[in-house]
Amino acid sequence: MANGSGGGGVRLTGPGKFLLFLVGLAVLAFAAWTYRDSLPFGRTTTSTSNSTSTSGAPAGPSTTTAAGGQQAGVLARVRQSGVLRVGMEPDAPPLHFINARKQEDGFDFRLAGVVAEGLGAQRIQVVEADYEDLPDLLRRGDIDVIMAGYVPDSSIADVVWSNGYLDFGLAMIVHEGMTSTFRSVRDLTGKRIAIYDDPAADRWVRENIPNARISRFSGDDGWFEAVERNDADALIYDYPFAAEEIKAHPRTTIVQYNLNQSRYAVGIPAGNYDLVYEVNQAIDRFRATPQYTELMREYLSSESDVFTRPIAGRRTYTVKAGDTLSRIAGTELNDQNRWREIWDLNRDRVANENLIYPRLVLLMP
Repeated sequence: MANGSGGGGVRLTGPGKFLLFLVGLAVLAFAAWTYRDSLPFGRTTTSTSNSTSTSGAPAGPSTTTAAGGQQAGVLARVRQSGVLRVGMEPDAPPLHFINARKQEDGFDFRLAGVVAEGLGAQRIQVVEADYEDLPDLLRRGDIDVIMAGYVPDSSIADVVWSNGYLDFGLAMIVHEGMTSTFRSVRDLTGKRIAIYDDPAADRWVRENIPNARISRFSGDDGWFEAVERNDADALIYDYPFAAEEIKAHPRTTIVQYNLNQSRYAVGIPAGNYDLVYEVNQAIDRFRATPQYTELMREYLSSESDVFTRPIAGRRTYTVKAGDTLSRIAGTELNDQNRWREIWDLNRDRVANENLIYPRLVLLMP
């Protein structure tokens, strides 16, 4: 039967049109879901920190570089690998050197082993570089820490510092024939002063010796030789290096210790707070042991005949074999805890409270 419009087909009522509209929406929705990944607006995902690597194995701890070139996650990497990579200067006795048995040795080298053990590492790997290049290696992630006679320096970017592992001061060194003329820095006003080319030493001399005429040396030698040749009246030098190098220059002698107070510390990549904490714990524990004193005596001892002479008009004590400051305080002052009083009186006569030696004459309270 023909409809009134003159065309063939089915005529939809109002409810039928509505039903067809709903079916159309459903088809479009299904198509959109099926081809959602190829639509122009793409797919949004949210990343999480507990992801799994694409190989199917869990992602292990790794050292990454954070903003600003800082290493991150260093302690985790050290514990996973069992190796602590330590940046050191080559041939820098007594801190790091090759001994007569062709083995690595030195105060810093031995202490690095103690620190590594405290961190849970099984061994250390020494990475050698020039002093001024070590911070760059640390920032790049080529090493985990620096141990190379660094005094904490806030101007070195992206490096933070541990507690001190060695307290020391500058020493004053003169020709053995001039010990009665140049007894202390008070005698050096306007005199010729040799220093290793170090900004800290240069600054100290300028601030504490009026009108000093400074000669700066670098390279492998020259500073002790200047005193021996009478080209300088005195050498101002870091004690740890002076203690070692003076052995090759017997015509020179130390006449004053601890001109200032400083400390060597471990350089650590900034942001690694867990590593700083563990390094500090390892250093502080070891410093409280007799083994730390033995390590100092092995690598940092020196003697000066200037301080074995009698002192008129003062109460003194002459050190005997086996003495310590606490033992002397106990026998001479009836209180071992008064050893610090003895140390304070003798800071310019001995390098460190752990480095007294037989025949040394100590001033007593």
